[in-house]
Amino acid sequence: MKPLTRVLPMLALWIASVELSFSMTCAEEPMSLIQRRALRGHSDSVLVKEKPLVHSTQFLPRDTSQPAAAQMERILDDLLQAVKLHPDDEGDDGQVIKLNLYVSDESAAKEAAQVLRSRFVESRRPSVSWVVTRLTDPKAKVAADAVASTKRSPAQVERLRETGSTGPARVAILPVGPRVYISGQAEKGDGSLADATRQTMAGLVRTLEHLGLSRRDVVQLKAFVTPMKDASVAVKEMIAAFPDETPPPIVLVEWESSLPIEIELIAASPAPKEPQNAPPLEFITPPWMKASPVFCRVVRVNHPATIYISDRYGATDKPDSVDEVRDLYGSLRDIAEASGSDLKHLAKATYYVSTDEVSSQLNTVRPEFYDPERPPAASKAKVRGTGRTGRTITLDMIAVPKGP
Repeated sequence: MKPLTRVLPMLALWIASVELSFSMTCAEEPMSLIQRRALRGHSDSVLVKEKPLVHSTQFLPRDTSQPAAAQMERILDDLLQAVKLHPDDEGDDGQVIKLNLYVSDESAAKEAAQVLRSRFVESRRPSVSWVVTRLTDPKAKVAADAVASTKRSPAQVERLRETGSTGPARVAILPVGPRVYISGQAEKGDGSLADATRQTMAGLVRTLEHLGLSRRDVVQLKAFVTPMKDASVAVKEMIAAFPDETPPPIVLVEWESSLPIEIELIAASPAPKEPQNAPPLEFITPPWMKASPVFCRVVRVNHPATIYISDRYGATDKPDSVDEVRDLYGSLRDIAEASGSDLKHLAKATYYVSTDEVSSQLNTVRPEFYDPERPPAASKAKVRGTGRTGRTITLDMIAVPKGP
């Protein structure tokens, strides 16, 4: 047996060579993966370039009497069918790029992770983010939404939507070209979940109009809501905000907050008038909003490539501390750089915190890592858990390469 002091450098070299073999394809191929954690069933990051991207609604299991692993299997079946990625898909070369997984507890997360390892071959493993939350069906143990590449056009996807349904679309397409990420917005209204949702959607529509966009451009809504048992009230109001077209896919997370709801969204954006002069990222603050050095109200992405970065965690033995947050950002910086990006090219962040202390430390640490002129659009939610034992904070991040 080789001494450990010799094995570790060899292992590090092998890991670096694997990363390099994937990252070198970024400039030439429409898809590339960084797979330092491929054995966990997902990639650390996935880069996709100039592909239409299907965004799904949140899928729950049809049979909640089954264990978490079986629920995960059925959800993946339904998701793949929705984005038309089954083998009978008539040649569509689509691939799942990102999975957002919502679990009832950490044991469900472990079972779901085992399913991921078996369902996706190593060369096609998506990036993945986890959050522990109550689900709209209290008996469900797992839920998921996905981003996937496709050859289909928005018009073709429109025909795939469920006809005769008054609910949100199962899928919507973000076409090739500019796109916007609007940070979570929240209005208290009269204090009820219904009015808070109504007023928050009105605020988002105002932001869209300021950007020259309309409701039709929205590709997905994500709502942080409390209590989850009343989520149908919020969904009804979100649907009502789209009176003339099919509502976009909707994703729900329960958060702990004095506000009933916060909603973020993704939307398509028209090409800039002078695309050759457009910056990769535009950081926008509507005139009636206050700018922040740690998050941007709106980020418009003009870069043709998108990097989806998997959940990040701190490695410290001091959880719920400033060390955990700094470790997390160190991990984020490393994988961003391995993916051809950096912390100045982050487009969208979702932070999940499980304690007030780590939430406060996140506010303290972010200025150490972000350029105050270009922080990502963001939402932060206090939730039941991060999907990993002993960790009190995680994030999922979208970035772009720092080069062409």
